[in-house]
Amino acid sequence: MNYNELHQAVQSAAGLRLRLRLQPMYGAGEIVFPSTYSGGGYLISDRRIPGYDQAVKCAILDSVQSQANRMEDALAEDIRNGNIHLPHAVTDFSEVPDLQKPVGRITSLETPHRIFDAIIRDSELNGQRFPYTDAGKAVVAANGKNATALFQYDPTSLLFGSWDSTGVSGGLGEKYTRCVVSELVAVNCEKAARGAARVDPLNASKGAMVVRDTNNPQEWKLAENNRVRGAIEPSKINHGNIPPAINEVGGITCDYITQSTTVSFPALRQLRFPVEGKMDTDAKAHAVLAAIALHAAALNVARGWHLRSRCDLVLDDNQAIEWEILGNAPTKQALAADATRELLKEAIAKAKEAGLPWESQPLMLKPSKSLADLVRKSQQLQRESETTD
Repeated sequence: MNYNELHQAVQSAAGLRLRLRLQPMYGAGEIVFPSTYSGGGYLISDRRIPGYDQAVKCAILDSVQSQANRMEDALAEDIRNGNIHLPHAVTDFSEVPDLQKPVGRITSLETPHRIFDAIIRDSELNGQRFPYTDAGKAVVAANGKNATALFQYDPTSLLFGSWDSTGVSGGLGEKYTRCVVSELVAVNCEKAARGAARVDPLNASKGAMVVRDTNNPQEWKLAENNRVRGAIEPSKINHGNIPPAINEVGGITCDYITQSTTVSFPALRQLRFPVEGKMDTDAKAHAVLAAIALHAAALNVARGWHLRSRCDLVLDDNQAIEWEILGNAPTKQALAADATRELLKEAIAKAKEAGLPWESQPLMLKPSKSLADLVRKSQQLQRESETTD
């Protein structure tokens, strides 16, 4: 796909779609572990899948939200490596004193609510809280009919969905829907069980009770007898055997895994990017956003599929990585990350030529005193909690 094809597609086509069929790295039919939700369960539901007479049980291996985070992380890595530049905001915690664990830099590609996240909201640009700076005011005032400021300062907030729900707008901030969606689903799945055990090389007996030092919970000694106040089994300090047991949440088996990624052009076309005295800015901005989505998805695929422990996936046999351009005459094209990167660079250049604003450097913020104090106190309490539990 070249730039002219993409520019035309965002104006008339329905969107882009990538569908991949995957199998566990360990082999077809082997156990994989889905993401675990509150209560320790998996998200399993009945779905109508082509090729099956009846609805079959399908499990979410990686949710839409998780896939968005992975694509944003892939973009952030490409930025850090100097391969591309996308406008974004950065809050730098490196100068915050007395942190028990370094935080470093957090970008709007990593915060849950993108540029509208509380971390960005409670950070300062040149000593002023971000929402009250010129850039912050422009971002907050942006909306679907004029999203030029977000395109200028943080275009991925337009792609992956964002909402200024807790900012100066008091919950009346603009909502931007997701324009790129990806999900991994295990098809026709069955729950599996697993065993759990731990063998202690010291074979510490549970009858050998111990007592923690009240002044330093990391120190302990053998209890004089089992009735001593505060006496606990050695397993409480991670000594001793764990007898074999069956864990009901032991992964799943399935026929195959499908990854579906889509870029919605109608969703992009709902966003407008007026620039005074300029023409064709909407389509030029849409092309940039579509190119970012393509590149994020290509980088995500190029990284492979290590979703979590015991959930490594590979492409099924004879699977091609081809994007479908959906419209009156659907076509398929293979697009690797090197190609999408060049496509994105050309789209950005065309947008800048059309007069669309594009920040050449990230917005470099520092945490406000209140935010720094919150992080410092939270780390202190967390450490105290871990040493006393």
